[in-house]
Amino acid sequence: MTQPTKSYFIVNRKERWGLSVWGWLLIIILVLGPGFFLVRNAYSILAPVEKMKSDVLVLEGFASDYVMEEAIREFRKNNYSLLITTGTPLEFGHLLVAYKNTALLAAATLKKMGFDSTRLVSVATDNIQNDRTYNSALELKAWLKKNRPQTSAINLMTMSVHGARSQKLFQYALGNSIKVGIISLEGFYYGPNNWWKSSKGFREVMNEIFGYFYVCLFFKPYEIPKSTK
Repeated sequence: MTQPTKSYFIVNRKERWGLSVWGWLLIIILVLGPGFFLVRNAYSILAPVEKMKSDVLVLEGFASDYVMEEAIREFRKNNYSLLITTGTPLEFGHLLVAYKNTALLAAATLKKMGFDSTRLVSVATDNIQNDRTYNSALELKAWLKKNRPQTSAINLMTMSVHGARSQKLFQYALGNSIKVGIISLEGFYYGPNNWWKSSKGFREVMNEIFGYFYVCLFFKPYEIPKSTK
């Protein structure tokens, strides 16, 4: 609230309200509080582990080799009957390798690691420029509908803070009839208690925060016409 101005020839004096020490302290708490919550909880929110009772394990094909090794352990430990790799076309190096899609590359890697090829399926998308994770999930939906229509739940394995967004996009694509569990493996370069200490961890976590909120607030699920598949 501003008081009337008092004039003294070439200067004037104006009384006004301002924040006290306690007011500034409250502002600081309101600003720093969400930041502290973000640092403490962002990783666990973005990299959940919520398993469903299922005999189908799905692995996102872009994952690193250590994730594939863990997928084999998860498969054997929990008596799954089928491991499905999903993926999109390689973004670089496709002229130098025999496998042009991350789903196919992941499957070949799993076989090289000794995984039983009779219990392994690759579900690869075509050349997708946008919504790559979602389109991978749509391809999986089409494959399950044709080959395993009895499937009521899957467990999706992926890397680190990509987990929450992948789970939501796969659930959007698969619909209410198939529940999507998620297994987010801890990142190789950073974990829940030190992600902000490296540029890679900070960039990936912040990127996934914006990506997750975009999916929650703005993404609209859609189907691809059969003629374009």
